[in-house]
Amino acid sequence: MDSATALFSAQQAAAVLDAQLHGDPQARFNAITVDSRSVTPGSLFVALGGERTDGHRYVGDALAAGASAILVASAGVSLMPRRRRVLKPYPAAAILTVEDTLAALQRLAAVYRARMSNLTVIGITGSNGKTTTKELIGAVMSLYAPTFVSHGNLNSDIGLPLSVFGINDRHRYAVLEMGMNRIGEMRQLAAIARPDVALITNIGTAHIGNIGSIEQIISEKKAICAEFGGSQRLLIWEDEPHSVALAEGVNGTVARYGPRSTPGWQGHQSRGLAGSTLQWRGTTIELALPGEYSVRNALAAIHVGQLFGVPDRLIAEAIGSVRPLFGRGEIIRGSMTAIVDCYNANPESVKQALDFTMSLQTPGKRIAVLGAMKELGAYTAAAHQSVIAYALECGLDWVLLLGQEFAPGALATDDARLQYCRTFEELVETLLSQADPDDVVLIKGSRSLELERLVPHITGQ
Repeated sequence: MDSATALFSAQQAAAVLDAQLHGDPQARFNAITVDSRSVTPGSLFVALGGERTDGHRYVGDALAAGASAILVASAGVSLMPRRRRVLKPYPAAAILTVEDTLAALQRLAAVYRARMSNLTVIGITGSNGKTTTKELIGAVMSLYAPTFVSHGNLNSDIGLPLSVFGINDRHRYAVLEMGMNRIGEMRQLAAIARPDVALITNIGTAHIGNIGSIEQIISEKKAICAEFGGSQRLLIWEDEPHSVALAEGVNGTVARYGPRSTPGWQGHQSRGLAGSTLQWRGTTIELALPGEYSVRNALAAIHVGQLFGVPDRLIAEAIGSVRPLFGRGEIIRGSMTAIVDCYNANPESVKQALDFTMSLQTPGKRIAVLGAMKELGAYTAAAHQSVIAYALECGLDWVLLLGQEFAPGALATDDARLQYCRTFEELVETLLSQADPDDVVLIKGSRSLELERLVPHITGQ
């Protein structure tokens, strides 16, 4: 392997991690994975413990697939098959042993990021809209200069380090999604990514069961700025209710984005399921992402593009090119029309989706299929009752609920438009028994419910 394309040699990684090194110290790796099934020749396989299995059990598989180095935890070595002889058939490979493989992965990513002295990192967090905003900003910056955009929603304490290793010397910008669902996680991510520009889409109650309170969520989200040294910039939505708390104590410039704060904004007009038409600096942009929340995300991309001097025509072209992502406002047409927004859910995002559904002009009924919201802790009962009340107040024709978190509120609500389903099969049967062609069905719920399974039943696709 060409040393110029390698991320690290085994010897270099051992020095960074203070690891015990067995095997070839000159073994080099040009990719990093935590999944033995995705190992390619020249990879470092990081063995992580998990709820269902443990990566140490697959060290042999990783070596057989061509891994040039393996990172293991001292406590996990006993799980390795043929652990005393595992390297014997692979004399050009190496094993690095550390106390904590996740911490070691994060440390390697931080060191790798620090090498990129000419790289500008744009970090994106928030309770809702992170992934779509990341895709819009990534599209804008990619048309302007070589830009790395993190894939999917690789935004966690595992996903972000893996994303960072996708950056290389040719990239001038990196657009990274940064999420958290526990106290202290964002500070870890900031130490790895060290964003030059941080953008917080909003503050909501997502993961409040793990974090504890809105005040603590604010503190955790603004930790995206923990590595700021004075020259960096934080962007906040102009009407964010918690903007003062988010801005307080940030060691850098704090700016707002939005209709009043983004130069050249002239307004927009909804095109319903087809998206919105944006007017900006005399340019018309056809945004293919539906809903007011998508306009908000597009404003973030326009603002960031202007900040870095991206030409107007490239900003407009990029924003117009982005299409809905899986489970995030997808519009699937068939015998009925499905709004598939079930990648995740919290009270704020559910209410936004309900508002959008009610704004549509349709000859049929407006139906909402709502799945339970997770990680709300002590707020669970009140949050689900609030969503039920909001859905009925909106004027929806029919509301179907799935998930035991909805049960108390549903049983306490006397409204013929509300139906609580105990199983997915009951949900399908109930919906199909009363829905008609031309109906519009919003599908919204937490990822664990896999509500996208409903789509073939209602669209015929």
